[in-house]
Amino acid sequence: MLTLLFLSGGGHTGTNVMASLAARRDGLRLVATTDVADEPALFAFDAVYLAPKVADDPAAFERRVLDIVAREAPDLVVPCRDEDVEWLAGLRERRDDLRLRLLCGTRAIAAMANDKWASYEFAVEHGLPFAPSLACADDAGARARVEAFIARHGLPLVAKPRRGVDSKGVVIVTTAAQAVRAMQRHDHVLQGYLGDAAELDAYLREIAQDGIPLFHTFQGVKRSLQILIGPDGAATHVVCTRNAVTARNARAITLDDDVAAHAIGERCAAVFATAGWRGPLNVQCQPDRHGTLAIHEFNVRFTGATGARWHIGHDEIGAAVRAFAGRAIEPRFPWRDAPRAAVEGLWPRAADPASIRALAERGEWTRRV
Repeated sequence: MLTLLFLSGGGHTGTNVMASLAARRDGLRLVATTDVADEPALFAFDAVYLAPKVADDPAAFERRVLDIVAREAPDLVVPCRDEDVEWLAGLRERRDDLRLRLLCGTRAIAAMANDKWASYEFAVEHGLPFAPSLACADDAGARARVEAFIARHGLPLVAKPRRGVDSKGVVIVTTAAQAVRAMQRHDHVLQGYLGDAAELDAYLREIAQDGIPLFHTFQGVKRSLQILIGPDGAATHVVCTRNAVTARNARAITLDDDVAAHAIGERCAAVFATAGWRGPLNVQCQPDRHGTLAIHEFNVRFTGATGARWHIGHDEIGAAVRAFAGRAIEPRFPWRDAPRAAVEGLWPRAADPASIRALAERGEWTRRV
């Protein structure tokens, strides 16, 4: 029996990894931690354990996870949230006896990837093409710095929290006055706008003429590079895709054959491996105003498109289990000739109220065989 423990397994990332394993559960025991009891996705696991959020109580979180590890003896521990990755990387450096079972690398790299400004500094240091960035700071020189930044990189700009996920708190800055005010945002960073600024100009004209649409997004086609660095530091794979929102609750994932994207992926794999990272690495890119691909974010974990990438022939969790646990999960792909594109949707979900109640009351839940 191969046991996998997913930290914060009920979220979007954990759900995607589970989707890639759904048709091949024989010989697998899938276990998750969670800080909530009522997430329907949790009850697809074989066992679930309540644990506090690591950000709320790191010591209690560690005690709980170590107790679960002792009980379940997982072959591999897979983090599904950014904060869990950083904690797990710290545990890897403190517990040599668990090191080979933790899907992560050094804590320094995990912390860097969780900080947009630190990510920019890392990219500059290692010659990686990152979006031009400016750390927000409300001091006497803020106006001069942001005016110089605009003179060099133009408008619009993007203001985003240094630490954050799912684009929460991100705003698009279209005027110099807005950029100056953005400098007052605590722990934020300004980035050069990646994508077609003409689309934004057209949108602003539409608002002035017709009003604000109820639903809108400027994410466009996202360029995603998913990499796996094995325990020996070698890149197991570099998978490049174009991810596009096709409806409010769906997106299409298509393989990307662009040579420039693959070159960035290979370069990132080499840099991160040398810096001590092991495990999944996701690199988010967009073309700049000149059409040159630039990085705007790193994630050192599996992502919310893992399930869709499995459907187009890339078995990320299977590759990680082979590389880190020395075990095989079969079949590798859902079909012999995998398509080049897949559609990912958000579908209605529900869970047995009795299962939710049991998890909430006892702090753990196990599937009945």
